[in-house]
Amino acid sequence: MSLMQRISELGDPRELVSRASAFLFVFLLWCAAIWGWWMWRALRTRRLNTRLGLSENESGFARELRLWNEGEEFTTVVPTDAAKISLQKRLEVWRSQARFQTSLGSLILAAIAIVCGSFLVVFVLTGSFLGGAGAVALAMILVSAYARQQAQKGITLFETQFVDALNLAARSLRAGHPLTGAFQLTGEEIAEPVGTIFREVCQQMDLGLSMEDALRRAAQIRPSSDLKLFSTSVIIQLESGGNLADMMDRLTAVIRDRLRLNRHARVLTAQTQLSKRILLALPFFLFMVLNLMNPGYMEPLYTTTEGRYLIGFGAMSLVFGMWIMNRMVVLKY
Repeated sequence: MSLMQRISELGDPRELVSRASAFLFVFLLWCAAIWGWWMWRALRTRRLNTRLGLSENESGFARELRLWNEGEEFTTVVPTDAAKISLQKRLEVWRSQARFQTSLGSLILAAIAIVCGSFLVVFVLTGSFLGGAGAVALAMILVSAYARQQAQKGITLFETQFVDALNLAARSLRAGHPLTGAFQLTGEEIAEPVGTIFREVCQQMDLGLSMEDALRRAAQIRPSSDLKLFSTSVIIQLESGGNLADMMDRLTAVIRDRLRLNRHARVLTAQTQLSKRILLALPFFLFMVLNLMNPGYMEPLYTTTEGRYLIGFGAMSLVFGMWIMNRMVVLKY
């Protein structure tokens, strides 16, 4: 069988070319939008670094701070969010935040099984490849939303325990314990995940690593701004001198104020979140109801090319709308 005969079996060549052209146009338009957004982010970052007086090298992996106290200069390296951490390590951090006891490989296999199972079930029931692709997209959205929700619960627990850990460490320092003893006591008294961090710092110091390096390593592998602020403050205090207990008390007050502001922001954006969930669930609910009440009315969406395009366009519109509403509730303070 020749190549032209195989192509003719798939359908009208002009229709195939038009479909491929439409897909290529949408794909290129989407790539252009992503490229424009990336360029805008890079330009904004460059302007911010220029205003702060940072060079390209200083705005990367770590920053070097020079401090003066009583005429003496002290230098410290502050870890930043741009640390080069592998994807596997980031996934492990997410698993620890979500407090899953299962291994990372098992979680990835479970997610793949859910996505593939959704495609198979929808494809067997409807016989439509487009419906299976929509089920895959919906399953990926639900899995990612569940993962973010579990990670957010872990972050909330971490922030609450971290405040308690700083209070305990400050009281231990005022009782006369050294900083290492305060970390050991915090690691023993505070449960996971915060207690694990202080125990790891003490273990690394027992293996010969300095406290500054141990704190930098703990801050780099965990995406917590509070932990980065704590490690930077302790390193500065160790090099320049000062009252560590008072510093921890002030840091605790700052974190508590930020948590209080964050809870207030969640209350203000709760209406937007509820509207987002309702608007996302409404099309699926109406789609199911109309299919049950009048299947013939919805049949053109499955049997015609224009109907399939409309379903795909509607799915992309839902994803884009969800992204827009998620960006609307992000408050930077």
